[in-house]
This record gives sequence, C-alpha cells and structure tokens, in this order.
Amino acid sequence: MVDDAFLHQWVETLRSEEQGALAVLLTGSYARGVPESHSDVDLLVLTRDEPVVEYRARLVELPDGRLLHVSIGVERWDAWLAQESEPADWSWYLPAVEAARVLWSAPEVEERLRRPVIERPPAEMELEDFLECAGKVKNAHLRGDELALRLAAQGLAERCPSVLRPLNPAQRPGTRYQALLAALDLPTAPPGYRDDMLLCLGLTGRPSTMDEVYAAVLRLATGALELLRPHAARLTPELEPDLGEYLADGRLQRYLAQ
Repeated sequence: MVDDAFLHQWVETLRSEEQGALAVLLTGSYARGVPESHSDVDLLVLTRDEPVVEYRARLVELPDGRLLHVSIGVERWDAWLAQESEPADWSWYLPAVEAARVLWSAPEVEERLRRPVIERPPAEMELEDFLECAGKVKNAHLRGDELALRLAAQGLAERCPSVLRPLNPAQRPGTRYQALLAALDLPTAPPGYRDDMLLCLGLTGRPSTMDEVYAAVLRLATGALELLRPHAARLTPELEPDLGEYLADGRLQRYLAQ
C-alpha cells in the first residue's frame, strides 16, 4: 500500500543512497492523485552534485503478494531547474506542466519547492521537418514502399501540432496521453484533422491502406499551409530562415503540390 509511511521509508532509503540529496519528490500518477492498479510509484531525487546512480528500478512485494514497481530518477538540482526553459520530450510540442509532491527537502531549497511543478515551454515550430516528412511520404508512395510511407506519415503527424500550435489557444497538458488528446483536439486545424492524425499515427484501431494514409498526409499538409499562410508575417520570427517568405508567396504550397 502506498501511504505516507511507505513514502517516508523510501525517502530515508534514498537519502542514505544519495548522500548529496537536496530533495525527494513524488511525481507521476501518485503525485497527481490518480493512480491506478498498475501504476508505478515515480520518485525523483534532486542532488547537490553528480548522482551516485542516475536511475534505479525496484520491485517491492506488497502485503497482498502483488509486486509494485518503484521507479527512481536522480538529477542534479541545477539540471532540474534548467528544464523550465526546455520543452518536454513527451508533450507533442505543446507547453506542459509536470506536477510533483515534495516528500522531503533540505532547508536551502525549501523556498523554491513551495511550487514544485515545472512549467515547460512549447517546442519550436517544426515546419521544415514537417515538409520534409511530406516529401518522404510522396517519394515512398511513388516507389510503392508502404513501410517507408507509414513511417514518414507518423513523423509528419507528430510534427503537425507544432505547426498549428501558434494558431490555437495555449494548453498545458500534464501527461503524454493528455498531450495527445490536446494535440488531436486543436480547434484551429484542417478539416478532418483528428481522423487524419489518428490514421497517420496508426491509432485508428482499424486496418488502413497505403493510399488512405497518403491521402491523409496530403490533407494535413495542404490544410496546415492554408491555415498558416494568412499569418505568415506574424509567424516568420518562429520559422526557419526564408520559410516565412516562401509561406507568404505560396512557394511552400507549390512545393507540396508538385
């Protein structure tokens, strides 16, 4: 059972294993208050110096005979703080919030940990990589390479939220699944966007043909460029050099259509 006594025992264990510990945090579903029957206990140790061990995985036998997975990460304090300026690698390019509960902290970091959550910025627009994926899809379609087509289609769909993010209200998901739902439900998006995204990602739950995936990619790519073009001047500072000009004068659309 994961109660305060269980967590306190882990704090003491981890403080003894990491002598330079400054804090022990509970993260993941237990920190959010929504654990399920197969949820891991995610712990994070913040240290003054380099960790003794960066990652530990333990299986704990519970009174009912079940095994509980305890996942333990260890990070330097300054590296953890620096994450506030870095996008999360799981957030589908959206800004994110990572919740945490402080189980123990040294006096020198107590003030900072009164707000233990980390607010992560969005990733940059990936318009160039988005278009590159579209080109790979077209090449794969021409040569009949279904595996390459589906792989490139996934890459395009994964980058599509970054391309559409500046046109949509800010959202801050807290988990990868929440981020996927937010990415699928962007209000400003091409027609049929959610269905096409799921098709390209391979998440529809039904078989699909290569031609269906190809058509979905073209709808996503052309639809996104149509939505972006009226905002080219505003978006230019966020884009790779010259892409703002190409978006405004229609060369990106011509490139995609050829």
